Amino acid sequence: MLHGNWLSKSRQAGELLSRGQFERSIEIYSEVAKTFPRLPEVHNNLGVALRASGEINQAIKSYQRAVKLDPNYMIARKNLTRALWQIEKIEDALNNYIFMLKKSDMDSQVVSEAVYNIGQIRFNKPSATARNLLLLLFRFKNVDYQRLAFPAIKLIERAGRFEKIIEFEKKNNYENTRYIKSIADTLRDQLLINVLTWTIIPSVSFEKWALVARRELLFAMNRGETIPIDAETLWALTLQFQITEFVQDITSNEISLVRQYKDRADLDEIKSLAIIGMYIPLYEIESDVVFWDSLHKNFDTQNRLRLSIEREIFNIEKEKSLEKDIVSLTPVENTISEAVKNQYEHNPYPRWLSVEITKSRGSFKTKIQNEIKNLRPWNLDLENPDILIAGCGTGRHALSTANRYYGSKVMAIDLSRASLAFAIRQAKVYEQANLNFYQADILKLGDFKERFDVIEVSGVLHHMEQPLQGWKILRNLLKPNGLMRVGLYSMLAREKWHNQKALTPRSVSDSDLEDFIRQSRIKIIQKVSALQDQSLFDTADFYSVSGCRDFLFHENEVQLTIEELKSYLTQLNLRFLGFANLSEITKSKFSQKFGKQANFLDLNQWEKYEEKFPNTFVTMYQFWCQDMP
Repeated sequence: MLHGNWLSKSRQAGELLSRGQFERSIEIYSEVAKTFPRLPEVHNNLGVALRASGEINQAIKSYQRAVKLDPNYMIARKNLTRALWQIEKIEDALNNYIFMLKKSDMDSQVVSEAVYNIGQIRFNKPSATARNLLLLLFRFKNVDYQRLAFPAIKLIERAGRFEKIIEFEKKNNYENTRYIKSIADTLRDQLLINVLTWTIIPSVSFEKWALVARRELLFAMNRGETIPIDAETLWALTLQFQITEFVQDITSNEISLVRQYKDRADLDEIKSLAIIGMYIPLYEIESDVVFWDSLHKNFDTQNRLRLSIEREIFNIEKEKSLEKDIVSLTPVENTISEAVKNQYEHNPYPRWLSVEITKSRGSFKTKIQNEIKNLRPWNLDLENPDILIAGCGTGRHALSTANRYYGSKVMAIDLSRASLAFAIRQAKVYEQANLNFYQADILKLGDFKERFDVIEVSGVLHHMEQPLQGWKILRNLLKPNGLMRVGLYSMLAREKWHNQKALTPRSVSDSDLEDFIRQSRIKIIQKVSALQDQSLFDTADFYSVSGCRDFLFHENEVQLTIEELKSYLTQLNLRFLGFANLSEITKSKFSQKFGKQANFLDLNQWEKYEEKFPNTFVTMYQFWCQDMP
């Protein structure tokens, strides 16, 4: 009888909460909590109502009561963690993530939130809790490890891992044994080994350390000295140089030595091979695939050497084969389209190593209705939607989308056959069957007959000569009431990098491009290091050839303001449904700025907010919008 009364009262409070009657909802939940103080569900529900009303600290106390009564009550613990993050109680939130992940790695929502949130932190002091969480996340499969690179390398920097060797350099205190010992000590850090192996490391401090480490290892090898670092660890450092496409600076002495070693026939010593592999691709050391296949199959071959062979030899061969069979839906004739296509044929982007794959897949309908509160679902198949990924690049986003939405049918298109071959190879690895790739130019899809429930176009329109033209063509491919998820560059967020950006000179050949980017980066590092704002160095794209070309030397880039965004939406008759992937901190600051008038669907408010916080959309404006038939 009492239990039934509790449920009835809770439903009543929940209905009031859904209608925005916070005070009355809190009153009822509080009464129920007094009557049933030992029921954790009651305290969790009260916490939800309190947080919705803006009483975040009181909400936290309610969530804490719930998890104290039942430590394994994951709904309350998730809510507690989100609330803690909102008020920037980072250590407490991280501890909760560790607790939940140790209980189960099957909760994809917790994994995803943990990865996203820790990726937002710029650590200014060591944190054992954060380090433990990062090490735990690197043990999970199907995590986008690149999102962990920034917080991980900041923690490693705060631990002083790179300081000693950089100090040696500043003082010109040359004692090779001290260098090698310091390198060996630094490489004993398992977190560093993880980011070396699975991410592009976004850190100038690390790059300076890595350049010295690579040089001193080469010189020590040349002197015939014993390298006191095991081969498996050395190959982790080699993998980092390979992942970044050897974008780092290199001295003439090193070039000369590497050429000598490359031409020798005695590179059977695995450590020597690892050091030479820090300078040039494996296929330049030995072009015979049979040689690498034999080494890969050898029982004694280190795991990271096998990984290197797979990435540098086998994957390239697979992509060459796959590229031949890609179906073209349209020609590529527009001048800008052709230039952009050629850029990505030579430098497919991004060259990703991991992707978030969820174990608890749900329907698009369930997930989108949770994300978008004012969705109009009429005439759409949200259970089994037809989805178009326009400008899929190397397929990471397309693969994640196809995986995330159970029952969806995903078509992904791109200009570049090399990028598509990379994407198809990765889709085969993950056995993603509801995803098909085609070559096409968006500007040529005006007569395309197929219509889509959802179209995602992220990081593409702003590389067109006229973004609105491409957007209009895609908008016409929507079914009535169709949804679009769009990603566009913010002018305000990216203007601080304007002076660093430049087109790749037409006189630079493809064979000279890597050296051009390498030399340009040296100048940028010297220039930006003297400035107060060094956020450029926090971007992973700065640390690889393909990434740096896309980021700073793109063939064509257009940046937009929210004012222009509003105009485009009006011209295209699209209804703004809100920005995607907003952090809890951004949501909190937005609510604080506008108080009771805060409206996350009001682009005028977002325009004012971005003026105050220009880094909010430093990656892109990512938002949902819907056709208004």
